[in-house]
Amino acid sequence: MGNDVSKVKRVGNYIAALFKLGRTERMAKEAHRNMREIEERFNNWEIRERQLRNGIKQMVQSDTQALMARNAELARNFVELSRRLDQVLLTTQSGQTTSIQADQSAPDESGIGAVMDSFYHKLENKYRGTTSDIRNRLRVYLPDVESAVIRTEGKPVMDIGCGRGEWLGLLNDAGITAIGIDTNPVQIGDVQDKGLDARQGDARSALTAAEDNSVACITAHHLIEHLPFEEVLWITREAMRVLAPGGLLLFETPNVRNVLVGATSFHNDPTHLNPMTDPVLTVLFETVGFHPIETRHLHPHEKLAEFMAKPNFDPELANLMFGAQDLAILGHKPLQET
Repeated sequence: MGNDVSKVKRVGNYIAALFKLGRTERMAKEAHRNMREIEERFNNWEIRERQLRNGIKQMVQSDTQALMARNAELARNFVELSRRLDQVLLTTQSGQTTSIQADQSAPDESGIGAVMDSFYHKLENKYRGTTSDIRNRLRVYLPDVESAVIRTEGKPVMDIGCGRGEWLGLLNDAGITAIGIDTNPVQIGDVQDKGLDARQGDARSALTAAEDNSVACITAHHLIEHLPFEEVLWITREAMRVLAPGGLLLFETPNVRNVLVGATSFHNDPTHLNPMTDPVLTVLFETVGFHPIETRHLHPHEKLAEFMAKPNFDPELANLMFGAQDLAILGHKPLQET
C-alpha cells in the first residue's frame, strides 16, 4: 500500500512538473516574442533616426549649395560692375592723355627682346620635359574640357600662354577647336608649323578682343606664376565675361607646397614672379563668382612611392618633399543665374 501511495505521489509530481514546464515554455515563448517586438521597435526607431539624420544632412547640404551659388552670383554681379567701372575710367583717362614727345619715348629694346624669346624657348626645351611627356601630363584635363565644350554647344577653347603647343595638339587630336595665344614669336612659329592655330599676343589683348559668352574653356598652363597678381586677377575676372554659361576656367601652376618645387625648380625659371597657392587661387575664383571650384594636386615626383614604402619614413614628410609637383584649379561659370 505504501508503495502505491509513493507511486501516486511521483506521478503527481511528474504531472506538476509537466505543467510547470509547459508554463515555463509559454513564458519563455512570450518573453521571446516580447523581445522580438522590442527589437523590431528598436530597429524601426534606428531606421527613422537614420532617415531623419540623412534628411537633415541633405537639407543642410542643399541649403549650403544654394547659399554658395547665391554668393557666387553676387560675386559675379560685383565683378561685372567693377569691369564696367574700369571701362569708364579707361575712357576718361584716354581722353585726358596727351601725346608723348619723340625724345621722351622709351629706347627700342627689340634686340634684347628677341634674345629673351630665344632664351626662353631653349629653357623650356631643356627643362620643361619632352613634348610627349607634357602631352601625357595634360591628357588628364581632356574630359573636363570635352564636357565644357558639350555644355556650351561646341564653342572653342582659348589657351593663353600656349608655349610649344602640346595642349593645342591634344585638343586638335580630340577634335576640339582651339586657339593658342603666346607672346613668344619663336614658339608661335613652331606651333604654326605644326598646323595649329596659334596667334602672337598677350592674355589681356586676346581676352579684351573676345566677345561675351564666346568660349567654352580658357586654359593657362604654367602662366600665372609669370604675372603680377593684379594681372592674374584681371584675367580671372575677364574670363567670366568671355566664357559661355557652362564654360570652364583652368589654371595649372607649380605646386610650391612641394618643398623641392618651392625651393629649387620654381626658381629655375627667371621669369617666375609669384608662387600661387591653392588657398589664394580658391579665394580668387570665389571672389570672381566661379561655382563650383575644384583644386587638384597632380604629378607626384617619381621618388614618392620609394619613400612612402620606407618603414621608418614619415608619409607626411614624403608627400611634402616628393608629392604633387603641379597644382590645378578649375572654376565653372554656372549654366544659368540662380
